[in-house]
Amino acid sequence: MEKEIKWQDFMPSTCPECGSSLNFDGIHLTCPNETCPGRIAKILAHGSGVLDLKGIGSERLKPFAKDFNNMYELWKWVLELKDSNPKEIEKYGLPFGSRLQFIFTEAFYNIKSIPYEKVVQILGYENVGRKITQQLAKEHAGQEYSYASLERALVDKLHEPEVESYIKECVSTLESLGVTVDRPKAPSNDGIGVVMTGSPKTFGFKTKKEFLVKYPNLFECSMTDGTCRYLITDDMNSTSSKMKAATKKGIEIKTYGDF
Repeated sequence: MEKEIKWQDFMPSTCPECGSSLNFDGIHLTCPNETCPGRIAKILAHGSGVLDLKGIGSERLKPFAKDFNNMYELWKWVLELKDSNPKEIEKYGLPFGSRLQFIFTEAFYNIKSIPYEKVVQILGYENVGRKITQQLAKEHAGQEYSYASLERALVDKLHEPEVESYIKECVSTLESLGVTVDRPKAPSNDGIGVVMTGSPKTFGFKTKKEFLVKYPNLFECSMTDGTCRYLITDDMNSTSSKMKAATKKGIEIKTYGDF
């Protein structure tokens, strides 16, 4: 009797990048080696996306994976390269003085500022995204924050002493290299806190930012931080999650036109 052939029989058992035995959880096939160049190349590519580095993808970043564990480390190295040995970049396949080298390094040099939460996002912590890093940024800035509904294991990970120390060190280092790190600001006590949903275009405003410029006494906030007075919508009949949350919390709902 012939042996039944299963699709799992065609799966690779070792990582093509580092040779480690692969893990399979029934859905994902992953390399457990934290120093695997292929794995780090993906971390660098994710960081490139966070920083919006145009034209710098995983293939261009792959040669750097053997020396840099995350995008912050690479960014720091590029910024320091100006005053050390600029030609060192050639060992990563970018000839010094070439257009390729110019485009690569200028992409980093042109970043003048970055939100605090994005610094955390480029450090390579698995499954750490925008929502959790926004709350962490608020906490580090001494503002009101909430980790409700966020994965507790990730929250605990980011609060490990060595992790918190590393994050703050990265922020401090970038600032020392001339990058402005934007921290969350406390809302003005003199203003009115609002959450906006939908588009203001039908009310004569191209963007929500333009709407806020028109009414400088308003400031954006969260429905969970205790400062929200109005939810501003483009449709009073909307059944969005924000509309439901505002109704549940007793927050007054108005349209852009009401203002």
